[in-house]
Amino acid sequence: WLAVILTLVAISILVNLGFWQLNRAEQKQLIQNQLNINERQQWQELSHIMMDTTPNLTGVKVTTTLSPIAQRYLLLDNQVFEGEVGYLALQLMQTTQGQYVLLERGFVSGTRSRAELPNVKWLTEPYQGEGRLYQRSNNPLSDGLMLEKTDPVRIQNLNIDQLGEFWQISIQGFVFQPQQEEWPYSQPWRPVPMSEQKHIGYAVQWFSMAIALAVLGMIWLRKAFRNTTKESL
Repeated sequence: WLAVILTLVAISILVNLGFWQLNRAEQKQLIQNQLNINERQQWQELSHIMMDTTPNLTGVKVTTTLSPIAQRYLLLDNQVFEGEVGYLALQLMQTTQGQYVLLERGFVSGTRSRAELPNVKWLTEPYQGEGRLYQRSNNPLSDGLMLEKTDPVRIQNLNIDQLGEFWQISIQGFVFQPQQEEWPYSQPWRPVPMSEQKHIGYAVQWFSMAIALAVLGMIWLRKAFRNTTKESL
């Protein structure tokens, strides 16, 4: 009976994981639909963006003027771009209205040693022009900032709320990616890290494993029942 209970528990976990992946696929479809809408919108002033009325800002096209804040630089660790491992360089900027915004400088290749951080040409003059916004989805298993007090600061996850607490300021909950010709760094664009189809594929895998385990459990239970019946005879 213990084996039966453990098998049922395992099947239940696998089925729940399958439904969770289907739920994630539905969420990704909604995100993709909103992304398509945002990309078709006209350019608008960044100051007009209101977080409480626009739940998903990824893909929104804006124009703005941002001034750099000295010594407020970030390197987001464990980034991969075109097969190369490195960092995503970000720096703190301020709008003309006094709001703090993270600007993406771009992808920077890593060095041979983690103790040595790459040199980044940070903006020292105001940026005036166009760009698009994005919001990074948090990893439910690990979404902490995991900040290292290096120069520049190295982080493992872009948790803007925790970053604001560290710098003791309020930072807007999105990243501004400039759209300008001859930008010195590559600018990865993955607004939806995992597609709807991949989530569905994972769901099929979990359901298949649950079915396989159920079949094996029934076969085992049938054999155990037969052996018990023979012994009783």
